[in-house]
Amino acid sequence: MAARYMIPKDAVAEGAAVPEKVKLKIARDATLAKEKETAVAAAKKDHEEQRAALKNRTQQYEKEYSDYQKKLIDLRREAKLGGNFFVEPEAK
Repeated sequence: MAARYMIPKDAVAEGAAVPEKVKLKIARDATLAKEKETAVAAAKKDHEEQRAALKNRTQQYEKEYSDYQKKLIDLRREAKLGGNFFVEPEAK
């Protein structure tokens, strides 16, 4: 079901004679509108969950990278204090 398509809302005047096909069309459109509403709500919820998971992963990676950079800085300082040389690790 494509949530991006508009479902028309047909209004019928009270007391007016409504053909059978129009009644069926109105009923069909009502059920489609309900299905669309639930599908859009579910998609929105899934999108929010994905964004939250992405945010958590991003924060985890940023922490991992910053910890690695701090470790390298500490090793450089330690080598300098000891009068040694620090050799940068090779890229993976």
